Amino acid sequence: MAEKKKPMGFEDLDQPEKRQKQAGRLRSVLKVILVLFLVSFIIAGGATAAVLYNYVNEAPVLDPSKLATVETSYLYDSSGNEVTVLHDEQNRIAVGLDEIPDHLKQAFIAIEDERFYDHFGFDITGSIRAAYANFQAGEIVQGASTLTQQLAQNAFLTTEKTYRRKIQEIWLALQLERTYSKEEILEMYLNRIYFGNTAYGVEAAGQTYFDKNVGALTLAESAMLAGAVRSPNQYNPINNEYKAEQRMRTVLSSMKRNESISEHEYREAMDVELEYAELRDPEYPYPHYVDYVIHDELIKILSSNPSIGSREEAYRAIYTGGLRIYTNLEPSLQSHVEEVLGRADLYPTTINVDMSKAREAIYGLPPGQDLTREQLEEFIDDENGTPQPQAAIVLADPTTGKIKALGGGRDYRKNVDEVLRFSNLRQPGSAIKPIITYAPAFEEGTLAGAGSTLDDSPFTGPQGWSPKNFDNRFRGMISAREALYYSYNVPAVRAFEDLRPAVGIDYAERMGINTIRPDEKGNLALTLGGFTDGVSAIDMAQAFGVLANDGVKVNFSAVQRVEDRHGSVIYEQEINPEQVLSPQATFLVNDILQDFVTEYLGRALQIDRPVAAKTGTTENWKDVYLGAYTPNLVATFWMGYDEPKMGGIQQGWRYSTAFLREVFLEAFQDLEIRDFNRPDGIVRLAVCSVSGLRPSDACRDANSVRSDYFIEKHAPRIICDYHSEADLEEEEDEDEDEDNGDEGEDWVNGDNGDDENGEDDTVDNGEDPDHENDQADEEESQNGSDEEEEEEEEEEDDDDDEEEVVEDDDQDDGSDKEDDNRGSRWYDR
Repeated sequence: MAEKKKPMGFEDLDQPEKRQKQAGRLRSVLKVILVLFLVSFIIAGGATAAVLYNYVNEAPVLDPSKLATVETSYLYDSSGNEVTVLHDEQNRIAVGLDEIPDHLKQAFIAIEDERFYDHFGFDITGSIRAAYANFQAGEIVQGASTLTQQLAQNAFLTTEKTYRRKIQEIWLALQLERTYSKEEILEMYLNRIYFGNTAYGVEAAGQTYFDKNVGALTLAESAMLAGAVRSPNQYNPINNEYKAEQRMRTVLSSMKRNESISEHEYREAMDVELEYAELRDPEYPYPHYVDYVIHDELIKILSSNPSIGSREEAYRAIYTGGLRIYTNLEPSLQSHVEEVLGRADLYPTTINVDMSKAREAIYGLPPGQDLTREQLEEFIDDENGTPQPQAAIVLADPTTGKIKALGGGRDYRKNVDEVLRFSNLRQPGSAIKPIITYAPAFEEGTLAGAGSTLDDSPFTGPQGWSPKNFDNRFRGMISAREALYYSYNVPAVRAFEDLRPAVGIDYAERMGINTIRPDEKGNLALTLGGFTDGVSAIDMAQAFGVLANDGVKVNFSAVQRVEDRHGSVIYEQEINPEQVLSPQATFLVNDILQDFVTEYLGRALQIDRPVAAKTGTTENWKDVYLGAYTPNLVATFWMGYDEPKMGGIQQGWRYSTAFLREVFLEAFQDLEIRDFNRPDGIVRLAVCSVSGLRPSDACRDANSVRSDYFIEKHAPRIICDYHSEADLEEEEDEDEDEDNGDEGEDWVNGDNGDDENGEDDTVDNGEDPDHENDQADEEESQNGSDEEEEEEEEEEDDDDDEEEVVEDDDQDDGSDKEDDNRGSRWYDR
């Protein structure tokens, strides 16, 4: 890993006093130039003097800012270890002159400008001597340009070989010598010069060719670097080891001739056997995470910095500004996420598709029509295609906001498939229900608790829209727990309507969902995931993080801190917690969603600790979503085809839970086991299952009493008057009819793979045109597990009927001990 250094700076050049001194020096230089012009005029005539004057007059202005070195930036993981370097075409790490060994400075002076400390920028004697030495050697062994001239050309001019450029180079070199000391010029030169293989400056060159910092370079290694400057692509040891070593011997000979080194040092360096570093892979590790840091968060951070102020300048700072970027990346977890996403056995199928051809065909399809399987097979390219379907994963700590790992898909390839799918907008399906409807409804009191009743009967909304449940059946009055637990559509729509969409949307946006368009603010279908643009997995993780963190939102971030080239902090992640929901509202949602894991379709997520989860699948299975979390980790998962019209994934919940289980087994190895909090202000009450009010004796006689959690301030106080002695016989007959319909079978055998329970989150008319055909196929494959789920559902109903009425926490001391373990039933399984 490269040692972190504070590079040099030349900010003082911008000070008024310095500029005044420069102006005075330039006037003196002008006098010298005028004398030279006069001599030129006398010798070569007026025409030559005029040409020289024009060349000088057209020369670039000596701009100190252009002398500031372009410097490589570094990106670090959560432990401060280097992940990768960031540079454009120039990999440069600036160092101070005092960090550079004397023998390296002497090597450059010996081979490039042996009279460096004697001339004033242009060395007539040295040029003549260099020409003679090169003639004797039969090759270029000494440079004709001074180090100052090379610096001037590098900073201000092109590399064109013309008299015009040479005259301007000399003119600028004279100005440099009048403005800066020899030490400053040498430091700037050694930090700017090119060494091949994108290495600029002696520090980057030392790391590139010898895997050493400049201070550790030996005499022989220093001589090789000095020799490479004459032709960097020809004399470096990676491109041509033989020529590089021959050039090194030439430099050592010049150093001995100049008495920079002794005879003994010379022979020792000539005999040493050099060891070279392997050229770094231009590809960087953890590309999905690094790309998100650079092109999303870091660009936003730097663009908002007043000293930078634009995306263009932000990119310039990243690749040339010598930044030190500290991230929240956890490498071991990131590697595991990438490995899991790459496992073909976790996907329903894998085909490699030429996406450009597939998209061209999709754009030509009529509205509402998808590619057929036969059409899709025409675009299969096993060698160069992009694997389909794809998936994305986000892992973050809800208490600190640190994004630990990001998986943007499988088979990342530079310039081919660099898609950050966790940032793509796709439909969330029922996964949005707890965020936009149930948590806000509990918070606002439109639902008093998990035992509140919701009407699951035919509903007709604006413009005749009639949402349906997955099996096109209705269950009458059910609890909020059942409605969310089994993800029924109609009760969710009614709850969203009672809450009012504007209120639910406000909460969802405060929780982190920021892609709801103004023109859909009154759309009831939002509660079913019917977004115009969709949501991203990273935003969904932010929203679920609020539920995991007792209603407190902490902004998620991949960037922890950014320092400039001098080590000054220019950005640091701030927690800034915001209480979006009460702990009581989040407790109710968390308790219900834990049931989804322990008792329903999230069973694959059962590990050594409580986990809450919610799945979602969209119409025709185009998008598979899953949000799963504990109090100290939140994860979101998406799966689907990159183009929705390419296909869907039936029974997507099976794949999403299997994926996150594999991730969780690694992610929780070093995380403490934490249970979800049960805050004050929560009571467990018995209520009438029809009215949601406190039960009367008639309710008990009608066998319609259940117990569940409520927020104390919203809990029902009124006694139910729905049941009467005259209604009992009629209601018993109705109950018998309902039992014959077997509610357990409704949610089991109705599963056609559309949602967690087969639900089709259709936003147009709530119907799945293929439902009838799919249902029969799914029933046969589901019967084994479905019977078990049905039995557990019936057992839970029996337990609820036996619960006693509890007025509040003080009256519930005895029975609540059992209730307190509701979120911890994983201990008993």
